[in-house]
Amino acid sequence: MTLLESLITDLRRLHDALDKSLDGLSSEQLHMVPAGHPKANTIAWNVWHYVRTEDNVVRFVLQNRRPTVWVEGGYPERLGLHPAAQGTGMSTEDAQALRIKDVRLFTEYMTKTWESTEAYVKALTPTELERKVALKFVGEMPVARVLAQVGVTHGFTHFGEIELARTLVGATPLSG
Repeated sequence: MTLLESLITDLRRLHDALDKSLDGLSSEQLHMVPAGHPKANTIAWNVWHYVRTEDNVVRFVLQNRRPTVWVEGGYPERLGLHPAAQGTGMSTEDAQALRIKDVRLFTEYMTKTWESTEAYVKALTPTELERKVALKFVGEMPVARVLAQVGVTHGFTHFGEIELARTLVGATPLSG
């Protein structure tokens, strides 16, 4: 298996897991602070943050400031959420206050983001995987590492938080 094949496979696994992360949740569970912990993030925030991050990094950073799916689809206005925020640096209070009022519309945004990312990754060449890019919070690294670290690792870290949060808000975990 090549590095590119591995990235494609791992991103698809991540996307499938995150798609299922909203299954069976009530609006209350989606927005509940797990165990009422003052520093914990809601399931809504975790999913929103990861999708927004992937969209920003893959579209805006890796594709030379290409407009994000978020902006192209008018999702900030349609969902009543900030047009540029993605959660990085957000206060805990603001993170806990985030609400996804239309889960179906948000799921549409997720699907379009996954499709955009997968199309981009499938078209990458070995040379492009080695191209160095600068990311504001983590520094300069090759495109392959951006996809592995900011995509796969970051995404599965948030999925783990979501799995724990599902248990703490009274929903069934997806992995068991």
